[in-house]
Amino acid sequence: MMDPTASESSKESAKNAALSAAPGWQWSERPPSLFRRFEFGSYGQTRQFLDRLAEQSDALGVQPQNINFGTTYVNVTISASGPNLSESECRLAAELGRLVAD
Repeated sequence: MMDPTASESSKESAKNAALSAAPGWQWSERPPSLFRRFEFGSYGQTRQFLDRLAEQSDALGVQPQNINFGTTYVNVTISASGPNLSESECRLAAELGRLVAD
């Protein structure tokens, strides 16, 4: 039988790895996922971000679980496809963060 402490330690380790790879994102436990709201000054900027998000998703082979947007914001949720977020899922979150930092 697996030690519950080891399981919790593994979950905490996965959470810390995800958050350090993708600063600015919020962690959710069930299911393991990252959430972030991106805000923009105009619809054109929002649209450009959505286009780049699609490019990054395709390039990494990772699709966000949920994308919700309005004129000047985009909410993105990236959920784990397994028991924890994968390296590719964390990388997508990091790449999206870099898009708004550029």
